[in-house]
Amino acid sequence: AAEVTAGLSSMARAARRSQRLDSHLHLWTPDEATYPWATAPPEHLNDGRATSESFLQLMDANGIEKAVVVQPINYAQDYKYLLSAMQSHPDRLLGVFVADPTVTEPEKWMEDITKSHKNWVGIRFNPYKWPEGPEGMADETGKRLFRKAGELGLPVGVMPFKGLSQHLRDLEELLKFDAKTQVIIDHWGFFLQPATGFGERSFDEASWSGLLKLSQYPQVHVKISALFRVAPDALPFLSLSDRLKELLKTFGSQRLLWGSDFPYATEHSSYAEAVQALEAWPIWQEMSEEDRRNLL
Repeated sequence: AAEVTAGLSSMARAARRSQRLDSHLHLWTPDEATYPWATAPPEHLNDGRATSESFLQLMDANGIEKAVVVQPINYAQDYKYLLSAMQSHPDRLLGVFVADPTVTEPEKWMEDITKSHKNWVGIRFNPYKWPEGPEGMADETGKRLFRKAGELGLPVGVMPFKGLSQHLRDLEELLKFDAKTQVIIDHWGFFLQPATGFGERSFDEASWSGLLKLSQYPQVHVKISALFRVAPDALPFLSLSDRLKELLKTFGSQRLLWGSDFPYATEHSSYAEAVQALEAWPIWQEMSEEDRRNLL
């Protein structure tokens, strides 16, 4: 019995040492009166689960030390709720704001946002907010935002929701324009379409091969996030094991980040199951402890 108790204590200590970072999630509150929505969040996810208070409980229960909150579409460019969450939990929650390609002074706009709180750690480029045209995200405003992000030390997260293959040209133009700016591709490059996580979907192999090609740029990283969006199978999404193996070969674990895409992940599993899914994959058993730590 003493040996078992000692073993459990050792496991508990190890669990406390291996604290995780959730690199991708969204938070909002049903309190529309205090924090008005630009667009309403999904009704079935607006039950209070996505508040910062509720999520902090999930973090504590699942060994998540810190989390990166990406501004949700519901609030558009109104950052009051995310600022409030970071202010309430400055040691736990970090923030990513969303690029606004309509601003006339991109550098000043970015400086003003980053001055609003010390916990801003990135800017998200949503290509569908840019005007349609051949330049895409690589228009003058996009380039100025991209370069300023590098100057401020803020990685640019790219959300190619309809498939990375549609945005490779303008993304590569940005990468060549400023090699100092770090880039993070969201959700494996969205190589399964449509990226809703539901219904009939098909592989966009051009997006997958394009993602692998981007490994030639040392500044590019990939989020191993939103597993439900890129796996045709159910939890624990075993089909992604070989894809992760390929990413480890091309990018290396130091350029990969795990993220849940909470609360949308809870449409497919509990948060705890989303956190633990990778551990059921064959590739996980082959990975070194260092590689595992890098991902998490």
